[in-house]
Amino acid sequence: MNVYIMYDTQFGNGKILAEAFKKELSGEYEVKTGDVKDIDPQKVANDNPDVLILGGAIRMFRGATKSKKWLKKLDKELSSKGYNIKYATEFLTHGLPTDKVQGFKKRYHKKLEKASSIKNIYPEILTARVKEQEGPILDSEMEKAQNYIQEFIKWIK
Repeated sequence: MNVYIMYDTQFGNGKILAEAFKKELSGEYEVKTGDVKDIDPQKVANDNPDVLILGGAIRMFRGATKSKKWLKKLDKELSSKGYNIKYATEFLTHGLPTDKVQGFKKRYHKKLEKASSIKNIYPEILTARVKEQEGPILDSEMEKAQNYIQEFIKWIK
């Protein structure tokens, strides 16, 4: 399966999670990663991926705006080609207490659900809290991420 792991990062925390996903998926899947600021949605659509993992960040109480805009463009490109993504999930990095991130999480998940070119969406979303604005991701959150990744892999098999 062809897997794209896209993320939005300012301080590298999103990239760290993307690389954790890549490490677990490599070998069995063809995996490509990249920042939504650097990789055009048209390029990804042309590659017709089977799986999309989309990362975003909550900054200044704004939830993953770059990733959401990128997803909208990707959906448009895929739809124009008649392509579909079989499986998708998402993750968010943030500096907020976990209970404060629930609204952002739901809105981010709804964007994925609205993408008509994505057929199966993993029901859970990974959130990873950073210690400070620039990171690092808390150790307990990385453990949670590893478990999430394993469960997602089981789901797509």
